Amino acid sequence: MSNIKSGLIHLQNNSASLTIDSFGGAITSFELKDSHINPLSFAFAKEQMPANNKAGAVYQGHFACIGRWGEPSAGEAKSGIPNHGEPANIEWTVKEQLSDTVQIQSVALKEGLEVDRTVLMDAASPAFIVHESITNINPLGRIYNIVQHPTIARPFLDDATIIDFNGQQGFDQANFKNIHSNIIQWPFARSNKNDTIDLRNPEGAYNAVFSFVVNPADQFGWITAYSPTHHFLLGYLWKRSDYPWIHLWQHYEGDKILYRGLEFGTAGLHQPFHTILNTASTLFGEDTYAYIDSGEVVSKSYLSFIHATPHEFTGVESATLNAEGLRLKVRDNNTDIIIKLSQKLIDGLQ
Repeated sequence: MSNIKSGLIHLQNNSASLTIDSFGGAITSFELKDSHINPLSFAFAKEQMPANNKAGAVYQGHFACIGRWGEPSAGEAKSGIPNHGEPANIEWTVKEQLSDTVQIQSVALKEGLEVDRTVLMDAASPAFIVHESITNINPLGRIYNIVQHPTIARPFLDDATIIDFNGQQGFDQANFKNIHSNIIQWPFARSNKNDTIDLRNPEGAYNAVFSFVVNPADQFGWITAYSPTHHFLLGYLWKRSDYPWIHLWQHYEGDKILYRGLEFGTAGLHQPFHTILNTASTLFGEDTYAYIDSGEVVSKSYLSFIHATPHEFTGVESATLNAEGLRLKVRDNNTDIIIKLSQKLIDGLQ
């Protein structure tokens, strides 16, 4: 394989295209051909970034929190560790690229992690799969976390947008010190004024991160964002064993929703590691962090898809993978949507 000049990386097939920014490694657009609706239009300006991130890449689109989710400790920040992990803040190297496939790599020396990522577009359908291998290049083992951080923004996101996923018990990260007294059950949550919120389509502004465990009975975790305004669906599916947690970030300015994070990962608490260890190493039967030994390689994958929905579409009841591809059961309806996938993508999640 040969190195290729860094910058914006474009992949496409006959139905869709996506763009990756090598500075930070974020997927910044995923669009149907001729539709020009990009649900991953989220991007922070440099001045919005945390102080210890400003020298690097900004948060945008779907970036990956690798090494940690949230803030480092005071000592780690002083030594140069950024929020959400070093790979999202530094340049990735493009190792090989074809029209439908790219292999990129991040060597995060401060985190002591090497990340090798392969992105493969489906042969025909508007879907792609991401394989990531994380190697601990430290001489010592360490605790770490990985959280995939796709974030939707305007114009795709508006007051009508509906989120669905297969979550169960959860909590508001603002209550992380008193979780068991503040357990919530998807899709309902409570605001800081104790108002009930339907997280599928919240009414009333409340800035928060809500975290849920993926249904333990399911083989796969999944999450979708549906825009009734644009008749457009964005979704993700992954092995539950890879990522047992789902996190919903919602951010308002005034009464206007600006961002919704459709996050999924290994992390249960949005805190530095010493706080995680002192608070809860497990919640709802799931670990709140992962461990990687020196020299160990951990591999994880996820599938992403987009779909132009019919006008009578109401949201997703369930998402499953079978020999045809992806089967979406429509809410309040007896119909299914089938997104056919190539065998490479199906096999990649088995």
